[in-house]
Order: sequence, then structure tokens, then C-alpha cells
Amino acid sequence: MKHLASKALIALTFLTYSLSSLAFEDPKIHLETVTQKISTEILNNKEKIKTDSEYAKSLIRDYLLPEVDSEYMAKRILGKTYWTQATAEQREKFIKEFIGLLLNSYSKGLANYDGQPITYDDTQYSKSGNLANVRSTIQPNEGEPIIIDYRLKVQPDETWLVTDVIIEGVSMAKSYANQYREQISKVGLEETLKQLEAENQRAKEATEISDVNETGDNS
Repeated sequence: MKHLASKALIALTFLTYSLSSLAFEDPKIHLETVTQKISTEILNNKEKIKTDSEYAKSLIRDYLLPEVDSEYMAKRILGKTYWTQATAEQREKFIKEFIGLLLNSYSKGLANYDGQPITYDDTQYSKSGNLANVRSTIQPNEGEPIIIDYRLKVQPDETWLVTDVIIEGVSMAKSYANQYREQISKVGLEETLKQLEAENQRAKEATEISDVNETGDNS
């Protein structure tokens, strides 16, 4: 009986730890913390963000990308058929180039943030508890509030990662899926990867500060 009681105590201890861990990882609270950190960084470095594209990208890379389940999102975008057909090398390259696309796209908008209020609603969980949705509201300086929903999936370590961002009802994952699946159906996956790589390279060159960019020639 004593041995059984000891086991029960251990089990209760682990259960309590597990529940407290899940409570600590409430997606809403975590997203609020991440938002506060990157908002502070942006507001303290507005001029640097405007003139240093690599610094702007580093903020996305350091603060936001760790919150995204990049592989899961890539699977959703390519779809089961194309993901299964792709080689391991092609999958890895698509994830890499897709992340590059996110860096180039979202780093451009950082300088536009001037401390506009961002609020989060309580987390909504699926019946299984493995999926969640957190709705945020951004109040711009002018105009109507912007509604953004974050879809998240629980990980084996009980943390949560974003699998989709829905802006005013438009799913980012679905939009990219429509774009790239159509492109793959026309030119194939390998050519699509080459085009995506070239697109990222052009975006990188466009943000580089040089005399050529400023004058339009090499003179």
C-alpha cells in the first residue's frame, strides 16, 4: 500500500507539472510576450530599420520565425501530393526559400509600426486541445481595426507554434498554396524552386544600399 501511495504521489506530481506547463504555454500569453519584445525593439530602432534591411530581417528571424512551424506550413502549402513527390533536398530547399520569402516580405513593413495598440482575445482550443486560435486586433492610426487570427498547433514539448496567419479572413497558407500549386502544375517543382530562389535574390538586391542603387549607374 505504501509503495502504491508513493507511485500515486509521483503520478500526481507529473500531472500537476504537465498542467502548469500547459497553462504557462497559453498561446495568448506567449504571443503577447513576443509582441511586446519585438515592438520595443522596433520602436527603439526605427531609423536603423529604415536603413539596414539585414537588421530588419534579423528581427523577423529572431523573434517571429521561431514561433512558426515552418515544415508544417510548407507541407500545407505544397499539399500532400507535391510534398510526397518532392525529394528530401527539394523539401529542404522549399522551406529555406519560403522562409526567405517571409523575411523579405514582412521585414519591409516593420518601419511602419509606430506603437499602434495590439490586443489579443482569449485562446480558443479545438476539442482535442491540440489546435488553437488566437485573435488579435490592431488599431491603426486611421481607419478600422485590423483583425488577425493566429492558428497554432501544440508540439511534443507542449509549446505552441503558428501554422497559419489569417488576415481579415484571408489565410496566408491557403493563398500561398493556391499560388505555388498552380505554378508547380504548370512548370514543375524544380522550376518553381528556381523561380522562388531568383525572386528572393532580386528582393535581397533591391534592399541593398549601394552607390549603384542610389545613382542608377556605376559612374
